[in-house]
Amino acid sequence: MAFDWRSNVSLARETAGVISERVFLGRYLPGQVLVQQRLSEELGVSRTPLREALALLEYEGLLQLDSSGRATVTIMDAADLREALDFRELLESAACDVAIRRISPSMITDLHQALSNPETATPNSASKVHLLLLNSSGNRYFQGFSTLVRMTEEVHLPATACYAAIAAKLRILQRGILEHLAEADGQATQRQVHEYFNELRNHLAANERPAQ
Repeated sequence: MAFDWRSNVSLARETAGVISERVFLGRYLPGQVLVQQRLSEELGVSRTPLREALALLEYEGLLQLDSSGRATVTIMDAADLREALDFRELLESAACDVAIRRISPSMITDLHQALSNPETATPNSASKVHLLLLNSSGNRYFQGFSTLVRMTEEVHLPATACYAAIAAKLRILQRGILEHLAEADGQATQRQVHEYFNELRNHLAANERPAQ
C-alpha cells in the first residue's frame, strides 16, 4: 500500500523515518537484509529517494550498506553495545546541566507517569527519558545521536538475555532521572545517569559470564 507522503518533508527523509520506525518496532530485525525493490514497492517511492533514505540511515548507524547497495539492519555485539553505552553515558551526563535550564515540566510529568504504569512502560517510553536530555539541551550535536539512543534502548538492549528481569529496576532509575530534572538538580541528575549506565554494564557483564 502506497503512503500519502507529506509535501513539506523531504521524500528521502520521510522514507528514512518510515524505515527507522519499522526497525524500532521490531518489524525489521538486526541482521535482516532489506531488499530495495521490495521496499520501493511497499512504500510507493522510486529507487532514487529510497537510495537516499538508505544512505541517511547508514550515516545514522541504523543500517549498513555493502558495495552493491544491499542494506542490512545494523547488528550490535556485546562489545559494540558496551561502547555505545559508554559513549551515551558521557553524552547524557554532559547534557544534564544544559537540559535543566530548558526542560519542559509537562514532559517530565508525562514521562514519569508513563514509566510508572506497567502498561505504558515500554522500551519506547524509556528511550524518551534519554532523548529528553539530549533534545532539551538545544544542542544540535547532542540531538544528532537520537538514533543511537533509540537503537540501544528499543532494539538491542531488550534483545539481551534476562533484560526483562532488570527492566523494572531500570524504570526506577529513569524515574529518578526525571525527578532530579524536575528539581533542577544537575549533580543529582548526573549521578542518577551514571547509576543507570552502571546497572546496564552489570547486566551485560552478567550475561557474558559462562554458565556454571
